[in-house]
Amino acid sequence: MAIETWFKEKIRDDVATRLQSEGGLLDGTMITGENIAGTVKFPVSGGRIVMYKLSGAIEEVRPQGVDLDMVSVQASDYTAEATIRNQDTARQAPSMQAAIAGAMAKSVRVKRDGLKLDALNTFCTVGSTQLTNNSTPVSFGDGTARIDLLQAMTAVAQIRGAGGDGESYWAMPFMWFDQLEMYKEFASKDYQGDKELPLARSSLVNKKTWRGVHFLALPDEHFLYGTAAWVEGQTQWDDTKYLDTFLWTKSAVGCETFWSKEQMDMNEWIGKAGKPILCDTALSGAAIGLLPEGVKRIRMKAIKDIARV
Repeated sequence: MAIETWFKEKIRDDVATRLQSEGGLLDGTMITGENIAGTVKFPVSGGRIVMYKLSGAIEEVRPQGVDLDMVSVQASDYTAEATIRNQDTARQAPSMQAAIAGAMAKSVRVKRDGLKLDALNTFCTVGSTQLTNNSTPVSFGDGTARIDLLQAMTAVAQIRGAGGDGESYWAMPFMWFDQLEMYKEFASKDYQGDKELPLARSSLVNKKTWRGVHFLALPDEHFLYGTAAWVEGQTQWDDTKYLDTFLWTKSAVGCETFWSKEQMDMNEWIGKAGKPILCDTALSGAAIGLLPEGVKRIRMKAIKDIARV
């Protein structure tokens, strides 16, 4: 039996794995584009057509047009590798085999989420550079205050006021989500979004829908933006610093991952002593901000405890 098949078929949950995100939690929260030879393209329509009053006389027509922009981004390729001693393949229990395969799959899913969040951070920092009417998303907060519902109300009001009526998402740390639970109007809400999204089916995500926004609590390792950015081994947030989080409508950001290989390949590493087994996974894709009016950056204190409000 091939080594790769051996790893796929024998799966048990007997290994204690250090806590980490399962990844893939933001799949389906952004629109997809069209891949053309490695370049992902997203069409964006802007501008408006305004009616005018007829005078009653024969007059010249006043043709108008809309802005038709094509936002494009070059896809990037990613990979992750791990090695196993060939001699160990006959000694490892099925649960250990499953742990290795699971870790490799997680690396792909976490990177898919990272592409999306990186795009939001870049969009809020640099703004739009490919639209006829370029602008930068609005930011809220200076990082000194605790999270509360006022930021959500203001952000949503601006998005709705601009005409946005699509699904909206706000990803945040669990500590922020639990702080919002101190508000009775938030605590009483249930999640009303797409039940088929990975985040909706994941036990790792707390979620609620309030004022048309889906609040998502993700594992801390997803929050890499701001002075309190998460680092490996961190056990609590530094509440003297701040985190940047993002609220977006689905149509305001594009993401395309047209090659996402979670099931690892396994091959003998010819030329290395003992022919170790080389395991690898791959991902190819890109994400980019499209509509500045549909994205908000919310900068708040990186709290490490919950306070009564």
